[in-house]
Amino acid sequence: MVKADFDIRNAKSINDIVDCIEEGTYGDAPQLLIQFFEDLPKTPEMNFLRTLSVPFLFHDFEKNITSDKDPIKHFSSILLQIKMDIESLGSSSPFSRIIAEALETAPDDYLGNEVKTYTGQHYGTLFKAFDQHSYFEEAKRLLSVRLERNQIQLKNLPNAKVLDQGCGGGRYTTAWKLLGAKSCVGLDYSEIGLEDAKNRVKFASIKNIKFVQGSVFEMPFSDETFDIVYSNGVLHHTENWKKGIEEQLRVMKPGAWGWQYLIEKPGGIFWDQIEILRAIMRWVPKPFAQQVMRGLGIPANRIFYMLDHVMVPINTRLTSDELIEQLEKSGAKHIKRLIRGADFDRVEAIYRKVPGAKEKFGAGENRFVFHKSN
Repeated sequence: MVKADFDIRNAKSINDIVDCIEEGTYGDAPQLLIQFFEDLPKTPEMNFLRTLSVPFLFHDFEKNITSDKDPIKHFSSILLQIKMDIESLGSSSPFSRIIAEALETAPDDYLGNEVKTYTGQHYGTLFKAFDQHSYFEEAKRLLSVRLERNQIQLKNLPNAKVLDQGCGGGRYTTAWKLLGAKSCVGLDYSEIGLEDAKNRVKFASIKNIKFVQGSVFEMPFSDETFDIVYSNGVLHHTENWKKGIEEQLRVMKPGAWGWQYLIEKPGGIFWDQIEILRAIMRWVPKPFAQQVMRGLGIPANRIFYMLDHVMVPINTRLTSDELIEQLEKSGAKHIKRLIRGADFDRVEAIYRKVPGAKEKFGAGENRFVFHKSN
């Protein structure tokens, strides 16, 4: 099993990255496909083909969310189909030669950087490509829908000081302000993301919002500073998610409200395909993959959605019990798991009882809200 806080760049074998190989859920298909890509040359044209596997698998999964066909058999067959299709091209085919001659030198990657720098650059470049609608309106709508569908009413929001712990490009920091928070602070390590966030907020003339550079493990704020601390899909990409939760609770006022989202286990086909893609893509330069997907005409928010977990060094997955245990240890009470989400959220698909939900989505997102003990 993949251990928590494991940096994919340190993997000694594909079994270190992909749980479902050892579990045998899909037979030999995952290992055959990954090994096939491992054996291909690490050239721009082969990296182009590796990158194509990302939107292909995502699109196929989404196309079949409501299908009643056997999800396990279908996913296994798709993995083998990718292998056969690329094998049929052959390195000497005209198509392969066209790719090789059309591609220019691949952009530089960040492989030598430490995790927090590498991760910050990865997300900084992804967030920077968002258009104004995706940055402002989409984030506000998603946050609002998730709160409303779970019947969460924050009556004191107009007086609340909100912290977005690990804000990335600041989309949700801004969303909280647009929803009516008194003031908002976004903290992140990425200079790229923070600079972009500052420029967008300034351009939109949004007041009482600021962005601070710092570590989610040692946040530059005093104890009991914030009324709301929001951490949404951040700590599972760090070296110590438990320390991040401790910091989250430290800066919350007594009785303050918190939000924590970390990747779920079990995750079904959704997360199994991501782990397979992580193994396939682990040595593909990140700017190269982003450039290829932009060239395919994929919108920036979709590129973020697909490459988010596929190309980040650490992608820890946790059971609900593991997350609840750490929240309680850190001083959280009244812990509640959200059972609904936005239309494309996995918990929403489970709530709506799509065919094969367990096989496709596992447990659904580990989104929790809670209060800090007085």
